[in-house]
Amino acid sequence: MVCECLGINKECDYFGLQYKTVKGQDVWLNLRNLIEHQVAGVHPYRFALRVKFWVPPHLLLQESTRHQFYLHAKLELCEGRLRPTDSQAICKTIALLAQAEFGDCDDSVALVQFFAYWCEHLGAPKDDDEFIIDHIQNLQSEMKGMKQTTAEYWLIKEVSGLQNFGEEVFEGRTTNGSSVLVGVGPHGISLEHPDQADHEKQMIPYTAIRSAASHRRVFEMWYLAGVEHSETLIVLKLESSLGANTLYRALTEKHAFYSCETVRGAVTSQYIRDLKGTIISIFNEDSPLGKKYVFDIQRTCREVHDNARRALYEKQNKVTPSSSTVVLTSPEPEPTTSQDSYKLAKLIDALTCRICMDATIDHVFFPCGHVIACGTCVKRCETCPLCRGAIDESRHVFIPTLADLPDLHH
Repeated sequence: MVCECLGINKECDYFGLQYKTVKGQDVWLNLRNLIEHQVAGVHPYRFALRVKFWVPPHLLLQESTRHQFYLHAKLELCEGRLRPTDSQAICKTIALLAQAEFGDCDDSVALVQFFAYWCEHLGAPKDDDEFIIDHIQNLQSEMKGMKQTTAEYWLIKEVSGLQNFGEEVFEGRTTNGSSVLVGVGPHGISLEHPDQADHEKQMIPYTAIRSAASHRRVFEMWYLAGVEHSETLIVLKLESSLGANTLYRALTEKHAFYSCETVRGAVTSQYIRDLKGTIISIFNEDSPLGKKYVFDIQRTCREVHDNARRALYEKQNKVTPSSSTVVLTSPEPEPTTSQDSYKLAKLIDALTCRICMDATIDHVFFPCGHVIACGTCVKRCETCPLCRGAIDESRHVFIPTLADLPDLHH
């Protein structure tokens, strides 16, 4: 209903409703279970619409969806959950924010105040404030004439390259009592030990994770570590059983959304029962009493994109059946931005590696000549995935990048 009101119903799978527990923990509402069985506290219950599954902006086909992503990206930047890594990235981010908010504004006082506000929030170096603000002004002046919707697009594109983009962060403790920050993101899990002097992040891709489970306050995960791929067990204790369940749910749902072709039945059918339901199930196993589904994910990233593209295409080309022929009526006039988003998505898809579906195509196979893979995936191929022919060698090719494509939103 919320997505319908905001006009993002074609891509509502990217979003979810969040609520805060009595301990202040953010939890996603499970849309397959009764609300009253999930929320405990004082009425009225309040839910926040948030981006649950972050994707790059070229996958977003609706202008309204991209605007919501922009608003939530700005909130993540403001609250410190997304943070540019260097001064140049900070300046570019602030310039894009200013263009998205003000457009071609000539009010220098308001702009300088805006720049100073965001410099403080994003942690820009304070030793030379005037130089940084001048640099931001120069960057924004180069954007003059850029539409505000286009600036929103490039702002999302800018933050999508940050290391913690799309991560949900959980805090737990190991068996020896040391603190661990667990980030569950689009590509896997990150582990960071803030108590250690050199607390570098350890990245565990989804392909290395063998199994995971939660029991009361404990979360367990088996994964393959090191060049020898030895099985390693990590055991974390969280603040509550709800925290452990939330971490387990985030891991499973994000793995299914980003890494799988479709959501398996083992995920959609997994449920637990409360005490009353467990007793009833002894006599009637099919009873729905006390049953709570663990996950509510319905589609993967690819399925959401394909379904949205199909729905928008059908909206533009209505089919009118007749007695002997099928006539395509004239498509309804759509905003130029929606058509441009559709064209841009097709262009980006054409330049995306057909193996990992993530990086950009930049290698060609010989002797078959097929150009379908990125540099990372090429190293894993012994035969061409398209024609199954033997690969004698592969070479780097220079295909236009996203920055070289025509600005369809401008």
